[in-house]
Amino acid sequence: MKKLLVPFVVALLVGCCNPTNPKTESMDKDFITLATERYSVRHFSDKPVEQEKIDKILRAAQVAPTAVNSQPQMIYLLRSAEAMEHANQVSPCMYGAPQAFLVCYDTERVCQRGDNGGNYGDIDCSIVLTHMMLEATDLGLGSCAVGMFDAQKAVELFNLPSNIRPVLMLPFGYPADDAAPSDRHSQYRSLEETTCEL
Repeated sequence: MKKLLVPFVVALLVGCCNPTNPKTESMDKDFITLATERYSVRHFSDKPVEQEKIDKILRAAQVAPTAVNSQPQMIYLLRSAEAMEHANQVSPCMYGAPQAFLVCYDTERVCQRGDNGGNYGDIDCSIVLTHMMLEATDLGLGSCAVGMFDAQKAVELFNLPSNIRPVLMLPFGYPADDAAPSDRHSQYRSLEETTCEL
């Protein structure tokens, strides 16, 4: 029996370590497909998103990389009627979503930049939000990254602490039946235009 197991185990290990393993290739394809299918939804259904899916989006945010793993993000779930009323007051880009996230960073936790006296808060929040958008897409939801909002008004309406800096908003939910990518969504610059080997 032991003799029969040895070649089986060896074959299994070779298959796992083989760089041309079909499973590895399909995983790469799956991510590119997911990233390509994600688009900015600008018309949402009024159907609320289940808590289980919201929890998964927040988990995706939790595992996002940040500078020196400082994890400065502070994410507010805007879901009550009052919160969404405020959201629509600070930005014209909620697109009828029944809920949204306000993605901020904590100035007391953020990693400081040594070169110009700034910090990595905006970059960290952008990475976190990207994780959230991709997870939302994987769950069959739509979202739209919004930078066009009145950050100071958001601080006031949501009564945010002085150490919290709003960076982005993310309306999300089930796309309306007529939701579709913009004409520009599938227009990609060539890799020759956007990459350079040194």
